Amino acid sequence: MDDAQSAGLTDEILEDCLQALHRVEAQGRGATLEDVVAFAGISPAVADAAFGELRTRGLMDSGSNRLALSGEGRRQAAAVLRRHRLSERLLTDVLGLPWDRVHDEAMRLEHSLTPEAETRLKSLLNDPDTCPHGGPIPAHDDFPAAPKAQRLDTVPAGTQVHIEQVTEEEATLLRYLASLGLLPQAELVVEEVAPFGGPLLVRVGGARYAIGRDVAAKILVCGDREPPGPRRRRRNRRGR
Repeated sequence: MDDAQSAGLTDEILEDCLQALHRVEAQGRGATLEDVVAFAGISPAVADAAFGELRTRGLMDSGSNRLALSGEGRRQAAAVLRRHRLSERLLTDVLGLPWDRVHDEAMRLEHSLTPEAETRLKSLLNDPDTCPHGGPIPAHDDFPAAPKAQRLDTVPAGTQVHIEQVTEEEATLLRYLASLGLLPQAELVVEEVAPFGGPLLVRVGGARYAIGRDVAAKILVCGDREPPGPRRRRRNRRGR
């Protein structure tokens, strides 16, 4: 029995840790133990053992105490993430599951997809660019550049943006966002930003909602322009 087996590590756990690290890196920040524990659903002790095994395999940076992937680790992590997000697309686009239920299912399915099944799935789905939550699907040769997006909680008042991605795939949060119409590609205007860490007042269509900073931090948006003026709004009303 090798060290990984004696520590209770499985290939699934190691792949989940790789994916967790890659997801955090794609957001432009350094991963923490808490990030990996929360995503993979494992204990800190198991996560530490997984990091040791991944470093032994050359999949994590062993030159420092940082939780960072090596080049090969990033390639393997992107492959896991690709299978995960293709699985999510299968579950929503073909099987009709709602977006708040597909993450946990995909966490199981991603480990069983063979290369042939992955290729056929990609063709069946017409080679999608993103998962249902807006996350980019990695190509086979590389991982796409991070989108020029910013967290909604950093957007100043008076800015119109569209949602690029929801980075947290917890079911309760996703159901809440869907009830407000805050889905990928939805357009919204940040009308007010309360001081001292208070909520954002956003307009989605004709509705206004107060969004807490913790929720807004999990929404990536693109766009940096003034909301449409009266002339454009009158033109839209005539076109209805």
